[in-house]
Amino acid sequence: MTISITPSPMKRIAMVSVHGCPMVTPGMRFAGGMNVYLRDIAPAIAAAGVAVDVYTRSHHAGGPEIFEIGPNARVIHLRAGNPELVKSEVIPYLPEFRERMLEFVERQGLEYDLVHSHYWLSGSVAQSIAAQWGLPVVVSFHTLAAIKERESSESEPEQRSAAEAQMAHGADLVFAFTDDERRELNELFGIEDERIHVAPGGVDLSLFQPMSKLEARKRLGLSPNEKIVLFVGRPEPFKGPDVLIRALPHMRDTANTRLVLVGGSEGEHSFDWLRLLAAELGVAERVSWHVAVPQEQLIDFYAATDITAMPSFHESFGLVALESMASGRPVVASAVGALATQIVDGQTGRLVAAHDPVDFAYCMDDILGSPRALQSAGEKAVIHARAFTWTRAAEQALQGYLRAAHGFVERAQLSH
Repeated sequence: MTISITPSPMKRIAMVSVHGCPMVTPGMRFAGGMNVYLRDIAPAIAAAGVAVDVYTRSHHAGGPEIFEIGPNARVIHLRAGNPELVKSEVIPYLPEFRERMLEFVERQGLEYDLVHSHYWLSGSVAQSIAAQWGLPVVVSFHTLAAIKERESSESEPEQRSAAEAQMAHGADLVFAFTDDERRELNELFGIEDERIHVAPGGVDLSLFQPMSKLEARKRLGLSPNEKIVLFVGRPEPFKGPDVLIRALPHMRDTANTRLVLVGGSEGEHSFDWLRLLAAELGVAERVSWHVAVPQEQLIDFYAATDITAMPSFHESFGLVALESMASGRPVVASAVGALATQIVDGQTGRLVAAHDPVDFAYCMDDILGSPRALQSAGEKAVIHARAFTWTRAAEQALQGYLRAAHGFVERAQLSH
């Protein structure tokens, strides 16, 4: 007997992001592109007619439980362990987070059509809740243990690889940001293409747009005459900021070039290892240090720079590259992950094959050495970035949700 089941139109979805809160300033602690993605994709999906609740762990004692981040889009904080716990310390509190989420949903009388899990820490929570509710589950990894360990000397928690494999095989659909990530997921987990959905992110084009370089430098107290290279992100080895410090002595005009690093916080002592390196190489006076700032303030840094540099060892999405290009500033980046497809080499910036500081210095000089090349690359970058809207990203995410729902229904039919 065949039972006819069709998914009803989606009204509300639950996103689970245990450690990544959309309200945290990117570049601080463990906040980065995923936090921005959640903050921008949720309202964009809600604007398309599907309400979104993002469940995350409380990270400030006594803070508000619910934040409205747009019409029908909310961030819901749940208590699970000390608010100040770092990412790796959250693992023992995942069962508590799950119970808090179930209690909140029951107390509020909420109903969802799908659960979307973000990052490996959210996987077990999202999948068990989706199973309990009888709903399809979608997974976004953002980063993968195998790739991080392959591209850096840092080791990941031993539970992570097994958790990611379980998420990949247990999900109704796995989201990838790029075709490159789709191939990685296929190779790592053997997932067939029909169970992977490519859904790129976006950039806020109303916020990130070309502005006056001179006026921005005046606001930031930067020289109008120096050549400025910008790094934005967590000052950790995986992002490669040390590559840029090592590149400075190899640049043609080191004495007139300034590297501006934006990320981290003084309380974390994020820059200590980089300050020591700059002093050892004799370029400390050519480096400026700024703590992470909200995106509304970050626009001045993009406007003030000549080029943005991203020597990352991997980037699933490459949000900083899109923000820089939307601001009219070309990007010099490692040819890895999403960066290899976002940046058009020789047009909107340069792609560097390896992480050799000399190669980065050469590619940065290639653009900085010619005002005409700098202007042309900036103009092309703006045009290129305009294709990455959050409205488009939401449409592609919703297409994926419908695919996941149909697949879930088909399997339900077969089981009967």
